[in-house]
Amino acid sequence: MLVIKQLESIKTPLVNKFYTLHHVRGRANKQDQVWVAYDNNTIIAACRLQNKPTFLFLSTVFVAPSYRLKGVATQLLVALLNAQTEPVYTFAYQRLTDFYQALGFNQVLTYTPALLTLFDAYKHRNITALKYQ
Repeated sequence: MLVIKQLESIKTPLVNKFYTLHHVRGRANKQDQVWVAYDNNTIIAACRLQNKPTFLFLSTVFVAPSYRLKGVATQLLVALLNAQTEPVYTFAYQRLTDFYQALGFNQVLTYTPALLTLFDAYKHRNITALKYQ
């Protein structure tokens, strides 16, 4: 049975073990909102919502390979987004832009200085800046 929830900060190391197991680069910290999808008490997907000084930033969205294309990422992100009251930004690989737009994200047209600084560090990866709300 699929269960999606925000993880208590004390359990952050569990998500990092999941990321390490799947060779995911990002690491969650206790200041992040960490959201997970469980199947029978096993983490099968996770993502982080970083609280930047002037915005919320979604990163490190990962679904275990055997659970992909089953709607897990959609359910995980919908739960996370529904719990937010502020806009959420993310940088999506070009191949995933349609997926994020189907969830309600729109392309960023105007960058704040803080967002532009972050984007400049990642733009070599062929990404698009997106905003929800």
